[in-house]
Amino acid sequence: MTKHRPVADRIAETQAQLNALIAKANKDTINESPEIQAIDDEIRVITNSMLKYNRWASEGEEKISNFEARVVEWENRLAEAQVKRSEATKAIEALRSKRKALAEDMAQSLELEA
Repeated sequence: MTKHRPVADRIAETQAQLNALIAKANKDTINESPEIQAIDDEIRVITNSMLKYNRWASEGEEKISNFEARVVEWENRLAEAQVKRSEATKAIEALRSKRKALAEDMAQSLELEA
């Protein structure tokens, strides 16, 4: 025959299980409280915000330096655009003048031939 565990040991184990179940029931009761749930919801909202703030904090310096580099690039482009636009306007005016003079010369030669 197998040896059975002593009754006192079985009572102690059962008592330990009962204590664990009572603690779990108390915890569940506390967690179901509307006040506790409201606090948990606030914690969840703040935690989600913290994720965003952590990302901002970790990416902030890089984003600022990239933005500053783009500012310098666009300042250079603006300066170049102003110069090139002025040059292009002068070139267009010169070509239009040249075209007009050539067209007048061609029109005169056509009139002479006619």
